Amino acid sequence: MAGLMNKPEWLKPGALVKVQHWHGVIEDVAESPDRIMVLIKSAKGIWRNQRDASEWLEYIEGQIVPSDPAEFAADLEAHAKRITRMLTDLEDFAQKVRHTA
Repeated sequence: MAGLMNKPEWLKPGALVKVQHWHGVIEDVAESPDRIMVLIKSAKGIWRNQRDASEWLEYIEGQIVPSDPAEFAADLEAHAKRITRMLTDLEDFAQKVRHTA
């Protein structure tokens, strides 16, 4: 048993966070005597088409940290560019299929 954890003050719904190499926003926090679980919605989740673009992660100090708003915005922009490229590729593919049919 991990023991009772102290939840940081910033760990609450609406907080921008960084998780390893991606960014998200906290939607919910669930606590038990053994662990803290955090529901995080992210551009990564949207890009991967995850249900609600959210995922529950166990809070581990140092792995989920507050995000800098500028870094968060840059992460959103990177995912927007990735999705735009995918849409362009899909449209190009559709054009090729129409011309061969």
